[in-house]
Amino acid sequence: MGKYEADLAKILALQHEITNAEKVDWMLLYQGMVVLAANQVWWTWEVEDVFEKVKNGQKHALKNYAEKVHKQIDELVTRIIQPLKKNDRRKLNTVLIIDVHARDIVDIQSPSSIMNAQEFEWESQLRFYWVLAHDNLFVRQCNASFSYGYEYMGLNGRLVITPLTDRIYLTLTQPMWRKKPKTPMALPWGRDC
Repeated sequence: MGKYEADLAKILALQHEITNAEKVDWMLLYQGMVVLAANQVWWTWEVEDVFEKVKNGQKHALKNYAEKVHKQIDELVTRIIQPLKKNDRRKLNTVLIIDVHARDIVDIQSPSSIMNAQEFEWESQLRFYWVLAHDNLFVRQCNASFSYGYEYMGLNGRLVITPLTDRIYLTLTQPMWRKKPKTPMALPWGRDC
C-alpha cells in the first residue's frame, strides 16, 4: 500500500471521531487528492447511514443530517475567509464546491422521501466506497463499479457541479463499465440502472 492509500485508510478510520471543526483541521494536514477522496467516501457513508437510521425508525435522520451538512459548509466558508496558504485555500475551495453539491443532493432527497440506498436517485450519484475486502477505494454509479486508481485529481478550479454534471458522469460510467464505448445518443437509458 502506497502513501496515499495509507493516508486515506488512516483518515477513514477516524471518520466517526472527528467533529465538523476538526474535519477542516485534518483537511489541512493531508494532500489534496487524499482529502478529496476521503471526503467523498465519508459523505457516501454518512448518507447511507442516514438511510439505515430511517429504516430503523428515526424519522428525522435525513433532516438532521441535512442540518449537519449545512453546518459543515458554514465551517468551511468560515475557514476559507481566514488567512491560509495558497494551496490550503485551493484545497478547501475544491472541497467546498463538492460539499455544496453533496448538500444539494441531500436537500433534494429530504422532501422527495428517498430513504433507500437502492433507489435510482441515490444509485445514480457518483459514490465512493472504501472496500475492506480489497483494501481499496471504489467509485460506483448505478451498476458500474471501478477501482479508483489513485489518479491525480489536482486542486483545479471548479465553478459548480450541477445535475447536468451528474448526467454526464452517468453517461460516461455506464459504457465504460460495460467496456463498450458508445456515444451518449446510443445509450439504453433507464434499462440498466
